[in-house]
Amino acid sequence: MVQYFADIFHSVNSALKGMGVTIKHIVRKPVTLQYPDERWVLPDRFRGFVHNDIIRCNACMGCAKACPVSCIYIETDGKGKDRYMTRWAVDFNKCIWCGLCTDPCPTEAVTMSHDYDHSLYFRENLVYEFVPATEPVPCHKEKRLAMGYYVEEKAKPAAESSSSAKKPEAKKPEAAKPDAATPAAAKPETEKPAPETPATEEAESPAEPLPAGNPERSSSDAGPDTEKGEPAAGEDKALPPDPEKDDKGVSP
Repeated sequence: MVQYFADIFHSVNSALKGMGVTIKHIVRKPVTLQYPDERWVLPDRFRGFVHNDIIRCNACMGCAKACPVSCIYIETDGKGKDRYMTRWAVDFNKCIWCGLCTDPCPTEAVTMSHDYDHSLYFRENLVYEFVPATEPVPCHKEKRLAMGYYVEEKAKPAAESSSSAKKPEAKKPEAAKPDAATPAAAKPETEKPAPETPATEEAESPAEPLPAGNPERSSSDAGPDTEKGEPAAGEDKALPPDPEKDDKGVSP
C-alpha cells in the first residue's frame, strides 16, 4: 500500500518538473535559426569538407601519405618539366575530417572549409574531383611560373637568417674631440666675494692727548699691552720729532 502511493508521488513529481522546464522556455526568446536561410557563425578552426586550391597545389603527395584512411587520390603524368597532375580527388564516404592532410602541405593548398551540409542521393557523388580533365596542372617550377601558378618560395638557410638578423647597425659619427696638446679655452673666472670682516662690538675711539706736565706712567702700571711696547689705552703713540721745528717746538 505504501509503495502504491510512493509511485503516484514520484510520477506526479516528475511530471511537474518537466512542466516547469517547459514553462520557463515559454517566456524566453526563441533561439532556433531558420535553416538554411539562417546559419550559425562557425569558428575559424572548424573542420568542414576538405578543399584544395589547385592553383597552389604542386602534387607533392604529402596530403595523400598523411591521410589515415587513404581517401585522397592523386594521379600524375610525365616526368621532370613535363610532369602534370591529372587528378586530385577526395572520397568523403571515407573521410573522417581529422585535418591531418592540411599539416604537411607546403603551399597551404589543402584546407578544411566551413562547408558541412552536402546532402546527396547517391554515394558516388561524394567523390569530389578538383582537377578538370581538360586542364592538367603543371608540377615543375618553371612551368608553373610561366603559366601563372603559385610557386613556393624557398626558405632561407638558418645561417643566412641568423647573419641577416645580426647585422651591425651603422655607427653614428662621433663629434670631434679637442686635441690634448692644445689647451682648452680658459673659462672666465667668476669674482669671489670678499670675506666679510666681523664687526667689532665697540669702535676704537681716537686716543686723547695727555695733558702737559703729567708724567708718563711707569711700565709697572701699564697693562699687558704696554709690555709689548704698545701704548696703554688713553695714551697717544709717540710721534717722531719734526726736523723743521727747533728744540723749543717753534718752527723758524
